[in-house]
Amino acid sequence: MPGLILFAYGIILFSVQTSLMDKLAISGVMPDLALIATVFCAITLSAGRGFAAGCVIGLAQDCLSGGLLGVNTLSKSLIAHTFCQLKGKILVEGVVPLFVFLLIASIFDSLVFYGSTLLLFQNPPSLESFLSSMPIYVVYNAIVGPFLILFFNRNFQWWSRKLQSS
Repeated sequence: MPGLILFAYGIILFSVQTSLMDKLAISGVMPDLALIATVFCAITLSAGRGFAAGCVIGLAQDCLSGGLLGVNTLSKSLIAHTFCQLKGKILVEGVVPLFVFLLIASIFDSLVFYGSTLLLFQNPPSLESFLSSMPIYVVYNAIVGPFLILFFNRNFQWWSRKLQSS
């Protein structure tokens, strides 16, 4: 049943990302709800399920974005695997640890995307444009993400209890 709850969250998340987030863009940069969901799944689910969720989230983002196919799958999978391994060693409760996790995840996600464009495109974006948007992306995810993760976690636990008692 938790898989069904996460699937419903995914539908809502991608709907919001594709329809509403452009209105919250700062200098054309929006928070990456798929990245935030990946971190949520990695720290909430078991290692195998967290990794699988990261793969599925990345693949869904690749399919829906129309961009470079496979980059989000690679990035989200590696982030999910890393944080699945770290969650047992580091206490991940509260806003500050989530802020740090999302800061690191956003930096990694940006570097994977930029590195992929450098390797695959003849005319990749300039380093200046990458460096001008990356800090906004990283900070935006790190500020918005912890509150969304706490919200997801509270609702996920509530739905899980409700469905188990039924």
